[in-house]
This record gives sequence, C-alpha cells and structure tokens, in this order.
Amino acid sequence: MKKTLSGMSIAVAVMSLLLFSGMPAAGQNVDREITVINIEFEGSKVWVPATLVVKKGERIRVKLINKVKSDPNVHGFAIPDFDVKVDVYRDKPETVEFTADKAGVFKVWCHLHPAHIGGQLLVLEQ
Repeated sequence: MKKTLSGMSIAVAVMSLLLFSGMPAAGQNVDREITVINIEFEGSKVWVPATLVVKKGERIRVKLINKVKSDPNVHGFAIPDFDVKVDVYRDKPETVEFTADKAGVFKVWCHLHPAHIGGQLLVLEQ
C-alpha cells in the first residue's frame, strides 16, 4: 500500500507541474499565452498554428518551439508590425512578448528563410 500511495503522490505532483508550468506566474501582466511549434510537413517548414487570433490591447506571450529535425537547426519567427523577431534553435524554446495595440491582419514569417511558409496574426477589435 505504501508503494501505491507514493506512486500516486508522484503522479499528482507531475500532473500539477504539467498543468501549471505553461501558465503565467502570479503578478505578470500577460493576457494570453500561445504555444507555436515549428514542424516539417512534406518538406515544408511551418509554424503551427499558422494563424494566431488575439484581441486588440491584449499583452501576448508566445512560446516558440522548433521541432524541425532536418538542417538548418535554427528558424526565425517574426511579426514586423509588432517588432517581434527571434531566432529559435532546435529543442531550445524561446519566448516573445508584445502588446497587440493595433487591429488588423499582420504577417508572421521566418525572417531567416523567407521561402518557408508564413502565417498571420489576426488582431480583433474588442
């Protein structure tokens, strides 16, 4: 019985870490957190999801994970209209934050490899 309770305690601790690890820490001013993953699909490198939807005025935190196994081992993530530009190395997550202070549709792309498929940021009026 001791082993079962100990195992359950460990499982509960691990599940708690998984559930709360992606949440902003108390006191941080972030309205929305989005995780975007770079993958290779049929030879094309893409950020998924390709369309990010937020509301005007929100403070956004984007966690970027590069899971492309082929070379090169670095890909870019840029939203020029919000001064976002970061290099994301394979298996070394990066985080960017910005305020969506204007409504519209904005280009998201890999500034290192322009031929890669880009995406878009849709900022909705509140």
